[in-house]
Amino acid sequence: MGFLGVRIDEELEEAIKKTGRPASSVARDALRQYLELDRPPLSPEHEYLIKEIERLLDEKLIIIKPPLNIVKHPSEEIAPAPQPLLNAVKPEVGQSDQDLLNAALEAILTRFDTGEEPTAAEIAEDLGVESRPLGRIMKEAGIQAVNCHRGGKKARRYTFELKEKIEKMLGHK
Repeated sequence: MGFLGVRIDEELEEAIKKTGRPASSVARDALRQYLELDRPPLSPEHEYLIKEIERLLDEKLIIIKPPLNIVKHPSEEIAPAPQPLLNAVKPEVGQSDQDLLNAALEAILTRFDTGEEPTAAEIAEDLGVESRPLGRIMKEAGIQAVNCHRGGKKARRYTFELKEKIEKMLGHK
């Protein structure tokens, strides 16, 4: 068994004494819980449900909002909130598929100009529409998102290879 010497403040020392257990036992239990070492393996059904929820989250078909009273650990990096695209074109209610397609293509080019390959879900969110109907319209026009990994995350993205085709479709060049 390895050894770990840790200096603790008076508050922790008092709390450990109140348990009536040896400090090393309390520390081991706390580390096991923090590192999730005692977690039982998941059943195949639970693994499937977790993967399905992750897929739905990736496609933004479900959104989970954290509770307001959540406290982040100081060591956790907090990502900045995404900024809305100022020049993204929002479709009007009742717009035709062609108008929606043009708005989506403009939104993709706007994202390309910032140096990112947007996900299909991000473009749908920018336009305020559902991603599946938008994906159908994009597919019919010959513009399809590609499953790929970026930053350790798998998503359907519009890649830079589409830029020339999109510009040609919009008559930019």
